[in-house]
Parts: sequence; structure tokens; C-alpha cells
Amino acid sequence: MNIEMIKSLLNNQNTALFRFDSVTSTNIIAKEKAPLLNNNAVFFTETQTAGRGRFGHKFISPPETGIYMSVVLKDVLKNVLKNLQNISFLTPAAAVAVCRAVTALTARKPEIKWVNDVLIGGRKLCGILSESAGNDAVIGIGINYTTDFSALPELNAVSLFGNNPTCTREELAAFIINELENFKNDFKSCLKEYKALSCLTGQEISYVHNNETFFGTVIGIDDSARLLVKSKSGEITALSSGEIMLIRAVNSDSIS
Repeated sequence: MNIEMIKSLLNNQNTALFRFDSVTSTNIIAKEKAPLLNNNAVFFTETQTAGRGRFGHKFISPPETGIYMSVVLKDVLKNVLKNLQNISFLTPAAAVAVCRAVTALTARKPEIKWVNDVLIGGRKLCGILSESAGNDAVIGIGINYTTDFSALPELNAVSLFGNNPTCTREELAAFIINELENFKNDFKSCLKEYKALSCLTGQEISYVHNNETFFGTVIGIDDSARLLVKSKSGEITALSSGEIMLIRAVNSDSIS
């Protein structure tokens, strides 16, 4: 990743950029460094040895074939009310930012699988992990850019490009960072797009609640970004977190 190129494309020139050849996880590094920062920052790496998603799921990060970054947005979680609202919409806003970038810079058509995956053609392109570090938001984003998954079909993953990328990793990363900057004062403004990009509406799923598995049909996403699931008896449950699996999917994968 060329930090100078990314910097030249950013709307906020006060954003600090850091690049590593290899780290355990960019989110781990970003959370450690966040208290020392005065401005927004982004931490990049060429590979991760312990890339992770929600609920401790692993994120495969092969060297130099993906975009692995964590964005630190300073002081966006300053008071309790704002904290509660912003945390709920950090991941949806990041997913919309990724979709906007992919749509603008490529011919691909991304979708969002609640709550934190961006898909292309039903396969995982990008995973997102949002966390807090005091008053700061830390948003980890991992995108498969040119990774070859032919030997790993069980991952049900896809890359943005094969051998002929039509945009650089730097252009894609800068576009996403700029979109997140646009959302930072009102993360909830992503909601309409987030709903429109959802690929789960109408799908049958299973989900786990209090160690019990339930089944139902997704009927949409509510105004708190919760997944609405209708059971066969007609009861509607609003999921704010948890692991879900698609029923009858060719290769189901848990939301992480």
C-alpha cells in the first residue's frame, strides 16, 4: 500500500496514516494507539497473522492481495446518548461506505449480509469489525482485492479482481475513508442505503438466542438496524446481534 498516494486522495488531510508489513490485527494495533492520537488515523498492513471478525471468527489475510485497514475516528463516542446511537450504526455505515466505493470504482454489484459482511454474487468480499476505544471508534475493514480462493472453496469468498484490476488498492481505500468521514457526524444517515443493499430480505435463516436455535424468514431491517425475523407462527423478532445462517444456501457461513 502506497501511503503517499492514499494521503493525496483524502478529503481530510489531517488524517494520520500508518503502514506495516505484518501485524497480528490492525484493530488490535489501532485500539492500542488510539489514546495517543490527536486526529483521525488509519492503520494499514500487508498481512495479518491473527485477523479476526465478530465472535472471534478468523479473517484470512494473505500478503499483498487485500486491503486490511482499521480506521480510528476520534471522539465520535463522547457522550452516553451519542455513544449508544453511533455504536449501533458504525458497522452499517462502514458496509455502505464499502459498497459505495465498489460501485463507484468497479463494475461489480455489492450487497450487504447483515450485519457486517459485503458480498458479491453471494460470496464474501469484505468483513467489518467495529469496536470502541474510549471515546474513539475503531472500524476494521478487510477486503479481498486479488486473493485467489480457488484452493479454499469452503470459505465461500470472492475477490474484487482477478489479474486485471480496474482500480488500485489505494484508490479503493481512500474512497472508503472519505465516505466514513462523511458519516462521522451522523452514522444513522446510512440506514436507507443499508436497507436497500440487504440481501437477506425474504431469505430463510436460523439464528441462536440464549443457546437455543430458532428459524424464520427475514422480513427486513428496522430503524435501529436490527434484523427482523418472522417465525412460522407469525412472531417477529428483532435481532441486534448474534450469528445467523442462511437455510438452503449453497455454502452457508456465519455472520461474524
